[in-house]
Amino acid sequence: MASPIEVILIPALMILLGFFLKQKSILDDNAREILTKIVLYIALPSMIFINLKDANISQQMLFLPILGIIVSVMLCIIAYIYCRIRNHSKKTAWTIMIASSLMNTGFIGFPVSLGVFGNEGFLNALFFDLSTSIMLVIYGVILAKEFGGDRREVIRNTITFIPLWAVIFGLIFNVFNIPLFYVAETIIDYFGQATIPMIMLAIGLSLDYGSIKDYLADSIVVSIFKLALAPAIMLILVSLLNIKGMAFNIAILEAGMSTAGNSLVLAVQYNLDEDLMSSLIFTTVVLSVFTLTVIISLLTG
Repeated sequence: MASPIEVILIPALMILLGFFLKQKSILDDNAREILTKIVLYIALPSMIFINLKDANISQQMLFLPILGIIVSVMLCIIAYIYCRIRNHSKKTAWTIMIASSLMNTGFIGFPVSLGVFGNEGFLNALFFDLSTSIMLVIYGVILAKEFGGDRREVIRNTITFIPLWAVIFGLIFNVFNIPLFYVAETIIDYFGQATIPMIMLAIGLSLDYGSIKDYLADSIVVSIFKLALAPAIMLILVSLLNIKGMAFNIAILEAGMSTAGNSLVLAVQYNLDEDLMSSLIFTTVVLSVFTLTVIISLLTG
């Protein structure tokens, strides 16, 4: 079995490759957008569906999105208190609150969960990721009210989110034991296998370290919230609720993920502090290489 460092090193090097290709102008933001669209509309839905349709779904999996939402809300409250102490503006406060509470349970959480715990870990991660989708909708509605925007567009974007439909159809095929003919299953499987490398490259292409020096204090604090405090809170919750096995492992692992890339989408859409959000995402992604190594060592040791 690969060591925790090796497990984390694989996605880290793939992300680094994307970042290197961006710095050398071999790939640019346009390539990132294309890769992201392929992942969201084809590859990731295929990966979700093909793994979910034949999965053995346990009762404890159903607790994972609830636990994820609880931790996200607690982090948001903690970040709000921090922002009040620092006397941050409303725009900056919402940027930090969102960055502190939205976990990268999909783009980074999926490949790490799969690499450490195999298909069973990935399936549990699928359920945990529902919490991030729900929090995105909640934040979209709140931000539309606070900063102006169309709430109907938030709902429309949620309804048309293809990975969510992959979960729904995967569950339908699973519950009703609907067979899938060979050609369709093979094509979907091939697309699903392309998900991880494209995700890693897209993340690398999206990283921008230019503004870190201007937001170093906030970046460090948010990193502590996301990468240390969040898994600690989750450990307390799963222990109190007697969650065990793979659900226990994935709950803690996913809680320790970096800030979700979709946080930047919210920052752009609602005119929050984009430079600060970019710095927070970059810092948490880089530092998560080390913190996730520790978490994985503790979970698998």
